[in-house]
Amino acid sequence: MTDTLHLPGRPDAPIVCDMSTASDSPDERLHEYTRLFERALLGSERRSDSVVFRFRADAGTRETVDDLVRREAACCPFADYLVETVGDEVVWTITNRVTGERQASVDAILDEFHALPDRGAR
Repeated sequence: MTDTLHLPGRPDAPIVCDMSTASDSPDERLHEYTRLFERALLGSERRSDSVVFRFRADAGTRETVDDLVRREAACCPFADYLVETVGDEVVWTITNRVTGERQASVDAILDEFHALPDRGAR
C-alpha cells in the first residue's frame, strides 16, 4: 500500500526561504531535522533534480515528515514535495521544477538539504 502527500512546487515563486510566518524558528526546525535523522533515517540520495530521504516507518515518523514537509512547502514553495509510505519506509522527495536562470539557485538549496544528515542538521 502506498500513502502519498504531494505538495506541488510553484516554479514562479521567489527563490527564497521565507520563515516570517512560520510557527518555529530556523534553529528549532534544524533541531527537529536532527532528531528525525537520528531516529529514523535509512539513507539519502542526491539526484540531478531532487533529494530523496528514506526513513523507517516507525511510529510517528510519517506524521513528523508530513508536518516538516508542510512547513517547508510554506516557506520554500518553489520546490516540489512528495512523501510516500511504501512498505516499511517513508520516502520524501524534494524536486527542483524551476528552469532557466533560477534553476541553479534551487539546486544549491537542494544541496543544502542533502547535506543536513551529514552535518547533524545542527
